[in-house]
Amino acid sequence: MTSNDDVPHARIPKLLGHDHSELDELLGAFFAAVEKGDLDQSFDTLDVFWARLAVHIRSEHLHLFPTLIAAVERSEQRTENGSRPPSAQAARDTIARLREDHDFFMQELAAAITQLRKERGRTGQSRSAVLSHVKEKALAVSRRLQTHNALEESEVYRWVEGLLQDAECIDLKTRMNKELANVPKRLF
Repeated sequence: MTSNDDVPHARIPKLLGHDHSELDELLGAFFAAVEKGDLDQSFDTLDVFWARLAVHIRSEHLHLFPTLIAAVERSEQRTENGSRPPSAQAARDTIARLREDHDFFMQELAAAITQLRKERGRTGQSRSAVLSHVKEKALAVSRRLQTHNALEESEVYRWVEGLLQDAECIDLKTRMNKELANVPKRLF
Protein backbone atom coordinates (compact mmCIF):
# COMPACT_ATOMS: atom_id res chain seq x y z
CA MET A 1 0.00 0.00 0.00
CA THR A 2 1.32 3.46 -0.88
CA SER A 3 1.22 6.32 1.56
CA ASN A 4 -0.07 9.71 0.51
CA ASP A 5 3.56 10.94 0.58
CA ASP A 6 4.39 8.56 -2.26
CA VAL A 7 1.76 10.08 -4.55
CA PRO A 8 3.56 12.74 -6.62
CA HIS A 9 0.54 15.06 -6.68
CA ALA A 10 0.39 15.12 -2.87
CA ARG A 11 4.01 16.13 -2.50
CA ILE A 12 3.67 19.77 -3.59
CA PRO A 13 0.81 20.71 -1.20
CA LYS A 14 2.57 18.89 1.63
CA LEU A 15 5.93 20.55 0.93
CA LEU A 16 4.52 24.06 0.75
CA GLY A 17 2.01 23.54 3.56
CA HIS A 18 4.85 22.39 5.80
CA ASP A 19 6.81 25.50 4.85
CA HIS A 20 3.78 27.63 5.79
CA SER A 21 3.73 25.94 9.22
CA GLU A 22 7.43 26.62 9.79
CA LEU A 23 6.92 30.26 8.79
CA ASP A 24 3.99 30.53 11.21
CA GLU A 25 6.24 29.24 14.00
CA LEU A 26 8.88 31.86 13.19
CA LEU A 27 6.30 34.62 13.22
CA GLY A 28 5.03 33.34 16.56
CA ALA A 29 8.58 33.47 17.94
CA PHE A 30 8.86 37.06 16.73
CA PHE A 31 5.65 38.06 18.55
CA ALA A 32 6.92 36.32 21.71
CA ALA A 33 10.17 38.33 21.54
CA VAL A 34 8.20 41.55 21.06
CA GLU A 35 6.05 40.74 24.10
CA LYS A 36 9.24 40.37 26.15
CA GLY A 37 10.43 43.72 24.83
CA ASP A 38 13.56 42.09 23.42
CA LEU A 39 14.42 44.23 20.40
CA ASP A 40 17.51 42.22 19.43
CA GLN A 41 15.66 38.89 19.49
CA SER A 42 12.73 40.51 17.68
CA PHE A 43 15.09 41.70 14.95
CA ASP A 44 16.85 38.34 14.62
CA THR A 45 13.62 36.37 14.46
CA LEU A 46 11.89 38.73 12.05
CA ASP A 47 15.00 38.73 9.84
CA VAL A 48 14.90 34.91 9.62
CA PHE A 49 11.16 34.98 8.95
CA TRP A 50 11.60 37.60 6.21
CA ALA A 51 14.39 35.63 4.53
CA ARG A 52 12.51 32.32 4.74
CA LEU A 53 9.34 33.92 3.38
CA ALA A 54 11.36 35.45 0.54
CA VAL A 55 12.73 32.01 -0.37
CA HIS A 56 9.22 30.54 -0.25
CA ILE A 57 7.88 33.31 -2.47
CA ARG A 58 10.79 32.97 -4.90
CA SER A 59 10.08 29.25 -5.20
CA GLU A 60 6.46 29.95 -6.06
CA HIS A 61 7.28 32.76 -8.51
CA LEU A 62 10.05 30.90 -10.34
CA HIS A 63 8.62 27.40 -10.35
CA LEU A 64 5.07 26.81 -9.12
CA PHE A 65 3.20 29.69 -10.71
CA PRO A 66 4.72 29.41 -14.21
CA THR A 67 4.24 25.63 -14.18
CA LEU A 68 0.59 25.93 -13.17
CA ILE A 69 -0.16 28.69 -15.68
CA ALA A 70 1.42 26.70 -18.50
CA ALA A 71 -0.48 23.57 -17.46
CA VAL A 72 -3.85 25.29 -17.13
CA GLU A 73 -3.40 26.96 -20.52
CA ARG A 74 -2.91 23.60 -22.19
CA SER A 75 -5.64 21.80 -20.29
CA GLU A 76 -9.37 22.28 -20.43
CA GLN A 77 -10.10 18.60 -19.80
CA ARG A 78 -11.87 17.03 -16.84
CA THR A 79 -9.62 15.53 -14.20
CA GLU A 80 -10.00 11.95 -13.02
CA ASN A 81 -12.06 12.97 -9.99
CA GLY A 82 -14.51 14.92 -12.16
CA SER A 83 -13.48 18.38 -11.11
CA ARG A 84 -12.44 20.98 -13.62
CA PRO A 85 -9.23 22.93 -13.35
CA PRO A 86 -9.64 26.68 -13.26
CA SER A 87 -9.83 28.54 -16.53
CA ALA A 88 -6.57 30.10 -17.68
CA GLN A 89 -7.93 33.56 -16.87
CA ALA A 90 -9.12 32.51 -13.40
CA ALA A 91 -5.70 30.97 -12.69
CA ARG A 92 -3.90 34.12 -13.89
CA ASP A 93 -6.20 36.30 -11.75
CA THR A 94 -5.67 34.18 -8.64
CA ILE A 95 -1.92 34.12 -9.12
CA ALA A 96 -1.89 37.89 -9.69
CA ARG A 97 -3.66 38.30 -6.35
CA LEU A 98 -1.09 36.07 -4.65
CA ARG A 99 1.73 38.08 -6.23
CA GLU A 100 0.17 41.30 -4.86
CA ASP A 101 0.12 39.70 -1.42
CA HIS A 102 3.76 38.70 -1.82
CA ASP A 103 4.69 42.29 -2.71
CA PHE A 104 2.82 43.56 0.36
CA PHE A 105 4.59 41.05 2.64
CA MET A 106 8.04 41.92 1.37
CA GLN A 107 7.47 45.70 1.50
CA GLU A 108 6.05 45.65 5.03
CA LEU A 109 8.75 43.32 6.33
CA ALA A 110 11.53 45.33 4.69
CA ALA A 111 10.23 48.48 6.39
CA ALA A 112 9.96 46.66 9.74
CA ILE A 113 13.49 45.26 9.49
CA THR A 114 14.85 48.70 8.59
CA GLN A 115 13.19 50.20 11.65
CA LEU A 116 14.52 47.50 13.96
CA ARG A 117 18.00 47.71 12.48
CA LYS A 118 18.15 51.48 13.09
CA GLU A 119 16.98 51.05 16.67
CA ARG A 120 19.36 48.23 17.63
CA GLY A 121 22.19 50.51 18.72
CA ARG A 122 20.02 52.90 20.69
CA THR A 123 18.65 52.77 24.20
CA GLY A 124 15.65 54.36 25.86
CA GLN A 125 11.94 54.64 25.35
CA SER A 126 12.11 54.84 21.59
CA ARG A 127 12.83 51.08 21.52
CA SER A 128 9.40 50.38 22.97
CA ALA A 129 7.69 52.65 20.43
CA VAL A 130 9.58 51.04 17.56
CA LEU A 131 8.68 47.53 18.77
CA SER A 132 5.04 48.56 18.98
CA HIS A 133 5.09 50.00 15.45
CA VAL A 134 6.89 46.98 14.03
CA LYS A 135 4.46 44.67 15.81
CA GLU A 136 1.57 46.42 14.04
CA LYS A 137 3.26 45.90 10.66
CA ALA A 138 3.84 42.24 11.48
CA LEU A 139 0.23 41.82 12.60
CA ALA A 140 -0.94 43.24 9.25
CA VAL A 141 1.33 40.76 7.48
CA SER A 142 0.10 37.92 9.69
CA ARG A 143 -3.58 38.65 9.04
CA ARG A 144 -3.12 38.87 5.29
CA LEU A 145 -0.85 35.81 5.33
CA GLN A 146 -3.61 33.70 6.91
CA THR A 147 -6.03 34.47 4.08
CA HIS A 148 -3.26 34.13 1.51
CA ASN A 149 -2.12 30.72 2.80
CA ALA A 150 -5.69 29.45 2.97
CA LEU A 151 -6.17 30.31 -0.71
CA GLU A 152 -2.91 28.64 -1.68
CA GLU A 153 -3.53 25.50 0.38
CA SER A 154 -7.21 25.03 -0.46
CA GLU A 155 -7.00 25.91 -4.15
CA VAL A 156 -3.74 26.74 -5.88
CA TYR A 157 -1.63 23.90 -4.47
CA ARG A 158 -4.49 21.50 -5.28
CA TRP A 159 -4.43 22.49 -8.94
CA VAL A 160 -1.36 20.28 -9.21
CA GLU A 161 -3.63 17.21 -8.90
CA GLY A 162 -5.66 17.98 -11.99
CA LEU A 163 -3.06 19.65 -14.14
CA LEU A 164 0.29 17.89 -13.82
CA GLN A 165 1.48 14.42 -14.66
CA ASP A 166 3.50 12.47 -12.09
CA ALA A 167 6.84 13.24 -13.77
CA GLU A 168 5.99 16.96 -13.85
CA CYS A 169 5.14 16.87 -10.14
CA ILE A 170 8.41 15.17 -9.28
CA ASP A 171 10.36 17.68 -11.37
CA LEU A 172 8.49 20.63 -9.84
CA LYS A 173 9.06 19.36 -6.29
CA THR A 174 12.77 18.92 -6.99
CA ARG A 175 13.10 22.46 -8.32
CA MET A 176 11.08 23.92 -5.46
CA ASN A 177 13.05 21.99 -2.82
CA LYS A 178 16.27 23.35 -4.29
CA GLU A 179 14.90 26.89 -4.12
CA LEU A 180 13.58 26.47 -0.56
CA ALA A 181 17.00 25.24 0.56
CA ASN A 182 18.66 28.34 -0.91
CA VAL A 183 18.45 30.35 2.33
CA PRO A 184 20.82 33.32 2.69
CA LYS A 185 24.17 32.34 4.20
CA ARG A 186 23.86 34.98 6.94
CA LEU A 187 21.21 32.81 8.58
CA PHE A 188 23.53 29.87 9.23
